[in-house]
Amino acid sequence: MHAETRLRIAERGLSVWLKADFDVLMRRVRKRSNRPLLSNPDPEGTLRRLIDQRYPVYALADETIQSRDVPHEVIVGEIIARLAERFGPLATSP
Repeated sequence: MHAETRLRIAERGLSVWLKADFDVLMRRVRKRSNRPLLSNPDPEGTLRRLIDQRYPVYALADETIQSRDVPHEVIVGEIIARLAERFGPLATSP
């Protein structure tokens, strides 16, 4: 969320946003009790407000991958494929 952090990433790397829909995020955060911003009487409302505030900034990422309830390897594969589209095939060792 910090402009300086985004600038540093842009200078030295590539940003990838793992975008998740509200329902996916709620399922995930309900599994954990260590989410201080959501430890309140209205976690759903809080999450909706955070999405409204943050998603426009997150959308500035160089690449966006839709996160969803699939094995991690699927998302990793999609990220690698997107990077290959952007930069060409990744070199492999013999």
